[in-house]
Amino acid sequence: MNLIGIKARKASEYKVTTKVKNKVLNDYAKLIKNEKKFIVNQNSKDINYARKRGLKENLIKRLHLNENKLNGIISSILKIAKLRDPINNTLEKWKRPNGLNIKRVSIPIGVIGVIYESRPNVTSDVASLCFKSGNVVILKGGSEAINSNKALAKLFRKALKKNKVDENFIQFIDSKQRKLVDIMLSKMKKKYRCHHTSWWKNFS
Repeated sequence: MNLIGIKARKASEYKVTTKVKNKVLNDYAKLIKNEKKFIVNQNSKDINYARKRGLKENLIKRLHLNENKLNGIISSILKIAKLRDPINNTLEKWKRPNGLNIKRVSIPIGVIGVIYESRPNVTSDVASLCFKSGNVVILKGGSEAINSNKALAKLFRKALKKNKVDENFIQFIDSKQRKLVDIMLSKMKKKYRCHHTSWWKNFS
């Protein structure tokens, strides 16, 4: 976890242009389109694991990925790519009595930690939104979707590498250990200035 935090902090110092952001996102969408069979295969492992654990059918339904859901994921990524870049926008400006011009400009938060369960599309959605807004993200998905999430995160990192952007803009914690959630919430915030948000099973 310390190494993940160090890599995330280092990646956050890297500034990405709007053109490169959009290129990465479009490449990510293409990779998912080309790797549908691989993603579905990984997802089937998660479905089997969930059924062995006795998860309820409504949770398995959220977990399941098929052609239509993957097309929805691709569509969401492409929509994010078309959004206006939220960074370096002037939010407010004013002039002081002494003639000094001051303005507030939007900047990235830095490193964001996201904890979520059941829905693999959260991996692609959050990774895309964070990247578009210039933020580095550390993803911790639920154990029941680890293979699906890992596949989607891997493809995002591949898109980053293709465009010569630090792959650690997106990091996925490839572990089912629950204690890592406590580390993210309690120890990484101060050390790496990691901001947190969470999606749980009842997210809708």
